[in-house]
Amino acid sequence: MHQPAQFAPVTLLTETIEAEFEAAIADLIAFLPSLIAAAVIVLLGLFIGSKLQPIVSRTGQRVSLDETVRQTPLESLFPDGPTAVSEGVGLLVKYYVVLIALVTAAHRLGFQFVGAWIESAVAYLPALAAGLAILLVGFLVADYAGTVVRRSEAARDSGFSAVLAGATKAFLYFVVAVIGLETMGVNVTILYTFAEAFALAGGLAVALAVGIAFGWAGKDYVAANLDDWAERSRDAASDSKAAPSDD
Repeated sequence: MHQPAQFAPVTLLTETIEAEFEAAIADLIAFLPSLIAAAVIVLLGLFIGSKLQPIVSRTGQRVSLDETVRQTPLESLFPDGPTAVSEGVGLLVKYYVVLIALVTAAHRLGFQFVGAWIESAVAYLPALAAGLAILLVGFLVADYAGTVVRRSEAARDSGFSAVLAGATKAFLYFVVAVIGLETMGVNVTILYTFAEAFALAGGLAVALAVGIAFGWAGKDYVAANLDDWAERSRDAASDSKAAPSDD
């Protein structure tokens, strides 16, 4: 028995909706294993990161990481607290593991754009960690070098031990900052420009100081010997007048 013609559009619409619904259910069922796998990966990353966080924090406390960082300008990057640095490093390790899990989950789900963005962030973290390590070690070396210069016999004899130590530390801080920032991928061209300007200004200041020092010392020397030179000139003139002529 055929349906009336006026019900044909309704029947066609119903069949279309049923087909779309069945296709959506089929896609969901096909996507469900990937979704479950991605959720398991993220949960596993959270679990591993949570287990690693206290281990890294305790390790940092055992090696006196907090005290070491507090002796450098990197201290300002961490909040106050006796174990804030170690806990901060442990938290960074946890989030790094979670980010790796998110990258894996995004690729599993086929989210290529999100996966590529997170992957680039994860790939940058080793360079960031290496740059921070360079800054930490470099600042410690700079502090040690400044202490050695300040305690050296030559610096103490000069009377400018504090100035020389400060200049040494400032120079080494600058070198370490440039190397560390370059390792992190930061453009340090402007730092080179400032360095050239400071070097030029420092050279001019040294030249001016040397010129003034020599000029001041020369003034005293001339004033002390001016009478002697004038007397010698008068004696030489008298001797030349008293000498017999060849004619």
